[in-house]
Amino acid sequence: MRLICIAALLLAGSACAWAQEQVVTLEPRPGVTLRILIEAPAKPIGSVILLAGGHGNLDLSERGRMGWGAGNQLVRTRSDYARAGYITVTPDIASDFKRPGGATDAYRWSAAHAADIGHIVQYLRTLAEPVYLVGTSRGALSAGNAAVRLEGSTRPDALVITSGMLMARVGHQPSVQRNVGRLERITIPVLLVHHEYDACTTTPAVDAQRFAKLLTAAPVDIRILRGGFTRGDPCEAQSYHGFLGIDDEVVSDISGWLGALPRKN
Repeated sequence: MRLICIAALLLAGSACAWAQEQVVTLEPRPGVTLRILIEAPAKPIGSVILLAGGHGNLDLSERGRMGWGAGNQLVRTRSDYARAGYITVTPDIASDFKRPGGATDAYRWSAAHAADIGHIVQYLRTLAEPVYLVGTSRGALSAGNAAVRLEGSTRPDALVITSGMLMARVGHQPSVQRNVGRLERITIPVLLVHHEYDACTTTPAVDAQRFAKLLTAAPVDIRILRGGFTRGDPCEAQSYHGFLGIDDEVVSDISGWLGALPRKN
């Protein structure tokens, strides 16, 4: 019924409430379920997939209750992307990656996780193209992994990374450079968004320029933002790392960049 409702909304423009958030359960792999939150404007100009940071286990219920992650910067601004004209998907992680209070180790750079994201991309292509992928903080690993592995219709049309864990650093913190690798396989347009005052040791703004040089086959743009404020853990959402106080600017910059990309005929 949820799928029918969304399809009717896109065809008729009035079958469902304009921004009524729906829960859809997908089966990306045999025996595996994946819940997504989806908002569909009446006349979409494309679709965006928003990948939360942290462990990524939103613990979505059948009714859309979120057990974790509601304050994440991408999650808390998801309706803003719908208002900008995009069908907006906020995915949980697949059922086989879940653990109580978190997720399995290393799932973000696995082939199975990339395939799950590709399944969402293909699903959204039946609703509104182009399809864009946005990942924040640790979600950068999921986004980068998908951009490296996915091909054909499963590959997103552009990639946006905000406050991403991009570069290998001292210690064992994961990064796109270290854990995903093969960055020369990314050929789609890329936008890197950071905050000048991000004090999280794994996501400094200076990494954007360093990472961009590794994307030898992709057109790359960089946005370094300022403003807002911080009041918590420098690596969490209530800080410069999470663009606290400038959500509107982040959404406007990203949606504007996406809207300016060339469209396929």
